[in-house]
Amino acid sequence: MGEPTKMNSNTFRYISITVAVSLTLLVAVQCFFVWQLWRDATEGFERRVWSAAYKSVYKAFRASDVAGSGTEGVINVDLDDFELYFSADLLEQDALQPHTAEVVDRTHGGTVLMSSENAAMPKNPITAEIEIDDEGNFALRVHVEMPYRRLLGDMRSVLLSAAAIVALLMATFVCLLRIMFRQKSLDQMRRDLTHNITHELKTPIAVACAACDALRNFSADADRARRERYTEMVSVQLAQLSSMVEHILSASVAEEGPLRLCMTTFALRPLLDGAAAKCGAAGKRADVTVDCPDDLCVRADKFHLANIVATVVDNSLKYSGERVRIAITARRTGRGIAISVADDGMGMDPHHMKHIFDKFYRIPTGDVQEVRGYGLGLYYARRIAERHGGRIAASSRRGEGTTITITLPDDGR
Repeated sequence: MGEPTKMNSNTFRYISITVAVSLTLLVAVQCFFVWQLWRDATEGFERRVWSAAYKSVYKAFRASDVAGSGTEGVINVDLDDFELYFSADLLEQDALQPHTAEVVDRTHGGTVLMSSENAAMPKNPITAEIEIDDEGNFALRVHVEMPYRRLLGDMRSVLLSAAAIVALLMATFVCLLRIMFRQKSLDQMRRDLTHNITHELKTPIAVACAACDALRNFSADADRARRERYTEMVSVQLAQLSSMVEHILSASVAEEGPLRLCMTTFALRPLLDGAAAKCGAAGKRADVTVDCPDDLCVRADKFHLANIVATVVDNSLKYSGERVRIAITARRTGRGIAISVADDGMGMDPHHMKHIFDKFYRIPTGDVQEVRGYGLGLYYARRIAERHGGRIAASSRRGEGTTITITLPDDGR
């Protein structure tokens, strides 16, 4: 497989904006489609009411029944007769709803001359007004209740499908953003790893090359003390390079396939004492205490367990000031053997806690890395603890220190 495509900040921003705009347009189209359907439904109902009203007026109010502008100045209408025709026509148009009818005099500002008896004004009505005389002086006005609930029920399947599409689009957008954020984070971790490895490897190589150059060009081999000092420098730097390679290979081995563990039962106290003894070579003032019963034994791979304890202790030294107090404790608990390493160092913020056991993850500090490393130590510790059937957890507060706890299955109790 080829190398993953790099995602810089501009690319990430453009993709995010494009996806957001596309999703907004799709949601807008869905909303417009639903609104259009709703408008068509309400306008269709209004047209059916108007059609029923026209038919009923034509049937109920014949020309001979309308006085128009005659000398008598009256109009003879029978609203009960109209109600019979109107209800039938509404039913035929599938628009039968609660309604009222009234006759209005347009020449006097729409004064109501008569209205349906014992009929309350419908809720949310639509109104249709139809002339009933030739001169347009009188009109029949009907009020019919708009059946919003029924119209919504008729559109239920459309509304549900539109809501499902919008929800699916939103879920897809959120998932895509999470993948993009994850990809950006992985790209950043990969760049940090490359930067760190380059920096870490260049230093011991440069020191070893300088020592060899001094031996070769400045007659340092003639002075026994100087020769031993330079060869010791080369030896130390090569050991450091070997340790770096071992860390990377250990993480790779821990990830690939079943890891063969050489399980033995041994006393835990000497192993913890050995990890504490190495703190003196860190160049810091470390006050290390070990609290472990002498008879506490654990069944584990001694080599890997020593490595992960040393890794955790080394992190306590790295992420601290010039002086640090480290407490290493081991106890048998209800869940197994718990080994804790607590320090009073820098600590970390909660949002970094869930990532510290991820491969290559390091707490971001920009381009300047005051603490050397690759982000592999705690990942390796987690993998080894899990291969033992145990777990590793952390608790920390910024400025107050960190506690790492390794829990392994009991030794057969």
